[in-house]
Amino acid sequence: MSRYVEIGYPIHEDMPVHPALPKVGIVPRERKVHGDDWNGSVLNIYLHAGTHVDAPWHHMDNGKGIDAIPIEDFIYEKPLMLDVPLGRNGFVTVEMLKENSEVEQADLLIFNTGHWKYRDSDIERYSSDFPAVSPEAAEYMRTQLPHLKAVAIDTLSIENLNEARSNGYFVHHAFLDHEKYEEPTMLIYEDVNPEPLIGKQLKSAFAAPLRIVDHDASIVNVIVETVE
Repeated sequence: MSRYVEIGYPIHEDMPVHPALPKVGIVPRERKVHGDDWNGSVLNIYLHAGTHVDAPWHHMDNGKGIDAIPIEDFIYEKPLMLDVPLGRNGFVTVEMLKENSEVEQADLLIFNTGHWKYRDSDIERYSSDFPAVSPEAAEYMRTQLPHLKAVAIDTLSIENLNEARSNGYFVHHAFLDHEKYEEPTMLIYEDVNPEPLIGKQLKSAFAAPLRIVDHDASIVNVIVETVE
């Protein structure tokens, strides 16, 4: 029997965001208790806060915006979660990828580093020195895994931000740069919650981005079909 599981985090004003980013605001506009005809609210949110997906334009001025990516790129027939327990500033490596033969057929890789455990309890730890994908592993996925369309991770960024500026945000470019590589660009999902998937067999997955014209990302939910 199949069951659908959400791995995107709920949105609320107290949700964890990186300290450098604006906090989420949900402003009441109409309220029936105040005599309005309906309840209505205004959402103010940075497009990289909470569970979100990066489009190439995030790091490429001439890359596709989130509105221009084919919807097929958000539908996955062979998702795979890799349990890669990592500590502070740990890296997903090429060797870790090669340890699982299913990686070669996957069209979505979800990295469960275990860092999600700190999201609600220790935002300072969650938002600094978090695990990430190594530059070598990112390039390996882009060039050696032809079925792969997207990657997802349970941290605020796919990239180690302590190194990012010095190496030109190599990891993001490895997935999003359409000029450096011949292979198709890949989507990046960040701040996902792998906990509901632990111990389950994954069958399929999909996401539906907000089609924000000519922009860099979208807040998103990712739904995974699991087999009980």
